[in-house]
Amino acid sequence: MIVAMSKFELTALSDDRAALLNALQKTQLVEPVFPEEEEGEKPAEPRAGGRTVLEEKLARTRKCISFLTAQADTVRGKDKSVKELLGDQILLSYDEFTGIAAREEELLAAISRAEECAEAISERRAERNKLAARKVQLAPFLSVPEPFSSFADTRSTRCFFGLIDERSLPALQAYADGEPLAALCVYGGVKQLPVALFCHADVAEIAAAKLAEFSFVRCTVSADANAAEETARLDGETERLLAEEAEISSRAVADLSHLKDLKIYADYLSAELEKAEISERFFQTKATFTMRGYLPEEEQERVRAAVAAVTDAYLLQFFRPSEEDTPPTLTRNRGPAKAAEFITNMYSAPDYREFDPNGFVFVFFMIFFGIIMADIGYGILLFVGGLIIMRRRKVNDGVKKLASILMYGGLFTIVFGALFGSMFGFSLYTFLPDPSSGSRTNVLTILLGCLALGLLQITVGYVLSAVNSIRRGHIVDALCDAFTWVLFCVGLFFAVFNFITEYFSIPVAAGVQAFFGTMTLPGVIMLGVGLAGAALTAGRKEKLLGKFTKGFGAVYGVINLLSDVLSYARLFGLMLSGMIIAQQFNGIGLDLIAAGSIGFVFGPVVMLIGHAFNLAMGVLGAYIHDCRLQYIEFFSKFYTGEGALFTPLGSNLEYIHFTETN
Repeated sequence: MIVAMSKFELTALSDDRAALLNALQKTQLVEPVFPEEEEGEKPAEPRAGGRTVLEEKLARTRKCISFLTAQADTVRGKDKSVKELLGDQILLSYDEFTGIAAREEELLAAISRAEECAEAISERRAERNKLAARKVQLAPFLSVPEPFSSFADTRSTRCFFGLIDERSLPALQAYADGEPLAALCVYGGVKQLPVALFCHADVAEIAAAKLAEFSFVRCTVSADANAAEETARLDGETERLLAEEAEISSRAVADLSHLKDLKIYADYLSAELEKAEISERFFQTKATFTMRGYLPEEEQERVRAAVAAVTDAYLLQFFRPSEEDTPPTLTRNRGPAKAAEFITNMYSAPDYREFDPNGFVFVFFMIFFGIIMADIGYGILLFVGGLIIMRRRKVNDGVKKLASILMYGGLFTIVFGALFGSMFGFSLYTFLPDPSSGSRTNVLTILLGCLALGLLQITVGYVLSAVNSIRRGHIVDALCDAFTWVLFCVGLFFAVFNFITEYFSIPVAAGVQAFFGTMTLPGVIMLGVGLAGAALTAGRKEKLLGKFTKGFGAVYGVINLLSDVLSYARLFGLMLSGMIIAQQFNGIGLDLIAAGSIGFVFGPVVMLIGHAFNLAMGVLGAYIHDCRLQYIEFFSKFYTGEGALFTPLGSNLEYIHFTETN
């Protein structure tokens, strides 16, 4: 459900501002807002004030965390305690959180050491990059045995030493052979050949012009060693720099023990910075300030008590949000429905004034997930895997939320796997028709069943649309825009049930067939009344031609509705593909085992790899396509979304999670 929110306005003395912000931050119950945000204007830029020092410390701390984390990656496999030092799941109380300020001097010293190490490593990496570039420059000359310094000019001769494309070599050789005052030396190479052209000073200009014609690239290296010797020297320099980097890195790793505390300190600075920023945007007089915001209606007394514990000089008022206000959304679901919040919020948080859809999202999402996977073995693996991750994950982050979805999805997968009698692709028994059997009747029965589920979800979507309209007091909209389509969907189901089952020769119990036989005519009437009602009332707010076009659009909407229903055929397609892939891998594995000998080893391996692949692809496909059905086919019928999640003061933390709020 969506928690009712209250607006509040707190006026107090400026001298008490810091203490009051600390007290409100500790409650994790208030979200400040400012007049320009309420009016939809661009928020004013906070004044710099005392934020500069906090911003500088926060930037240094985050940079230090990034550096130490990178160093931890170099020793992660060697030291089992590194994972604990990384502090991936930090849970602590608010008092422990704020207590990190007492260790600021110690942590700033660790940050300084890390900065020195980072700068030293950066300098050595820059040197290594220069050496690597130098080696690339030397590589074409490795076949030259003479030192680079030997290719020098004398008083009467000139030396042109460098690289030439092998395709230009014949022309250069012809020039050198025809010039009595020049001699050419060619060294081995690939594509780019090292050459040395020696000539008399009198023909040097002509020789230079000829070389330019052949795209000659002159060597700029002037070492007293040859390329091989110089490369060996550079390798030695590189090894020395790597050794120095390793030594510096080892010094940095010694500070990994501070990494967890640095993450706490970073979030502490972030929280302090948040308070500094918002306090600069309060309405202020010389002696007082006024703070406005939202809080859960049921928590008014807790907030009042937190303020009263700081000062008696305050005025705290609570108001019910008006229609023009846009309160933040706080959902509070328990059990399975809470897992659906992750799915819904990936699309958009609910609007504050609409019906919370998470309970319905959970039911439909898990049913569809179970249908797609539909295997007892896969369900057990998903349930156990999700449960283990949930138990081991201390913080309620995205990983834990996703694990809860997999756990519940595993349960529904077991249920539908039991209905289909499937265990790792092996058919144990037959209860529901097996769509992988090749039977046309079985295929059509399951396919039409999936479409019927889709029609049910769409109908529920229209019901929820009516609920949202009624909650806003728009009774006529609920009747004309929602209940007419509910009537149409229900009537469509009753009207076509017997026709479809008879046309496709789907066996139905005599009693069921008799019931739908009596409901066929009422179904046709409901279908017609619903469609006529939607068409006639769609343009009720329009004038003249608009009434006709809107009515025509409502009739055309039947096509969109039927196409939405057909989208649920993907449930059948994904389920069938998963079953067939599992059966194929089972067949290959059993054939290898039957062949004997080495097949006893490779058969189970093929089955294991095949089922792992099928499970991974099945879960990915089930999650993506299941979400698509919720977001497009279901939400399009009723869901407004675009709500702003409730983010109380002090909740925008990157690394830590509070074990309790007071």
